[in-house]
Amino acid sequence: MAYEVTMNKQGQVLGRKGQETRRRLMTATRRLLCTSSPVDLTAVAIAKAAGTSSASFYMYFDDVQDVLYALSLLAAEDMSEVISFFDRTWDHDAIEAEALRLVEAFNSVWSKHREVLRYRNLEADRGDSRFEELRMNTYVPFIEKFAQRIMSINPVGGGRRKGDAYAEATVLHAAMERLAATDPVVMERGLGSKRMNAATARVIFKALQGDTVHLDAAVKKPASAKSKASQETAGASEQSEVVL
Repeated sequence: MAYEVTMNKQGQVLGRKGQETRRRLMTATRRLLCTSSPVDLTAVAIAKAAGTSSASFYMYFDDVQDVLYALSLLAAEDMSEVISFFDRTWDHDAIEAEALRLVEAFNSVWSKHREVLRYRNLEADRGDSRFEELRMNTYVPFIEKFAQRIMSINPVGGGRRKGDAYAEATVLHAAMERLAATDPVVMERGLGSKRMNAATARVIFKALQGDTVHLDAAVKKPASAKSKASQETAGASEQSEVVL
């Protein structure tokens, strides 16, 4: 595990027992988040759920926000595994299937850490610099890898602009996260996660395919039609003059 704490808040080296107590506190916090709002959590409630004392809680965490930040770090680690999907070789004859695997892996991380990731985004939106940095440290690599994948399948030389690829990757990531953050019960009341995952994969597939029609060509079409109409009008006028 890349993220590892070796000392407690008093500067003492964490032994096996200390590491276990810290893990229990984090597990208890995650469990409480399933039934309580993070803003209502208290150190006392977490310590009680972990089978330890409030004093022990403060040996490992400054406050409730601190333990939630620690859980957010673990969520970021799991998301980094999803980002690694872009480093793998994709079957160009089965891009939509590859996209579906990406969507399912992304959703799997959110299913495991949904309450924590919601809280991370809440604090980031409220301007907390720690949570904002943590969020961006996940967003940026994902979007960069996504954009690179788009360009590798539909290169810039083939009509795809780099800026467009990054914009599309940003929009797709935002859509994926919004859907993943939705409560599963609410999702199943609607179209269902399976159908929504498949739809997301199709949208990604279309983005990866790119647009084969160049913008300048699209602009020329109405101009050509207008020119043709003008020519026909001019021809009709000339015929009228001959008849007169």
